[in-house]
Amino acid sequence: MEFKKYLLLCLAVSVLTVGTVALVPGASENIEQRLLAFLSANARGG
Repeated sequence: MEFKKYLLLCLAVSVLTVGTVALVPGASENIEQRLLAFLSANARGG
């Protein structure tokens, strides 16, 4: 994947995440739980 396309993909995912957190009630807690689970799993297995 080209670097420019990768950056555009990261930007799109970031904007979508921020929009979801801002507009959908309860989404921030769900995203936080998933992120913490992902980070803790990687810290143990790393």
